[in-house]
Amino acid sequence: MKRKFVGQVVKGVGGVYTVSDGKDTIKCYPRGKLRRQGEIYIGDIVEGECDKEGTIESVRPRKSCLVRPYVANIDAVIIVVAPVPKPDYTLVDKLLIGCLEQGIDAYIVINKCELEGAEEVERQVRADYDAQAEIFVTSVDENIGIKELCERIGKEFVCMAGQSGVGKSSILNALLGEDKCAIGDISVKSARGRHTTRHVEIFKSAFGGQIADTCGFSMLEMPVTDPAVLREYYPDFEQFAKMCEYRDCRHDKEENCGVRRAVEEGKLSSSRFERYLKLYNDAIKRWNNRYGNH
Repeated sequence: MKRKFVGQVVKGVGGVYTVSDGKDTIKCYPRGKLRRQGEIYIGDIVEGECDKEGTIESVRPRKSCLVRPYVANIDAVIIVVAPVPKPDYTLVDKLLIGCLEQGIDAYIVINKCELEGAEEVERQVRADYDAQAEIFVTSVDENIGIKELCERIGKEFVCMAGQSGVGKSSILNALLGEDKCAIGDISVKSARGRHTTRHVEIFKSAFGGQIADTCGFSMLEMPVTDPAVLREYYPDFEQFAKMCEYRDCRHDKEENCGVRRAVEEGKLSSSRFERYLKLYNDAIKRWNNRYGNH
């Protein structure tokens, strides 16, 4: 006999979803329209009916949503960097923009702190992001900072993000208290990590929360955004933007720009500002070409 259920999508592979209703896990298939539209994300709260297997009939409204990877309803993103591979701070900027856009908290974890170069990475991260995210310094091998990170995450629903090879799977295993995720290594030739995660899956953390393992999450699809809006995702610019001559200053080529002056005076990170200009110019190109395929 079929019964109705409400549950969370905790895994999805090839159009087949595992849904947890708090007691059981149910193998589910989406009903017609949902299957055609591909509108089910890991973390979604769904409604349906089941006996041995289930049918997902509807998806409840999401409080947050990330695209590529497709994860819904998370509370925070743990952005992991390390001395090796060399940090991609543009990726960190994009991830922070995505968090701000969706109202998601961000934690930045400087992992492998026992390695040479870790102090320089920490200096750069604190200079660029101290006002944007909580920062943790960790080493799984040396058991440094993991307890503090666990305690801070608590019962939140989070996902891991960052380049391949920075130790996301190792941190995830430490947070879970068991080895559930494959751990990759670093290619000596390229100094880049090898992907180890092949699908998105949610695990329960040792502190009662949830963690989504998200296919490496080394890329983030940026929305096509009006370039004029991009500056709003840089809260560290805000106090200096008040000193700009023009109210709608984009901090690019305008005269008497308070943000550029702050960079020149060493009050704002020059490297972060340079990355902002790159993303701003990219946003102009994408915005101008937004109807190019239609």
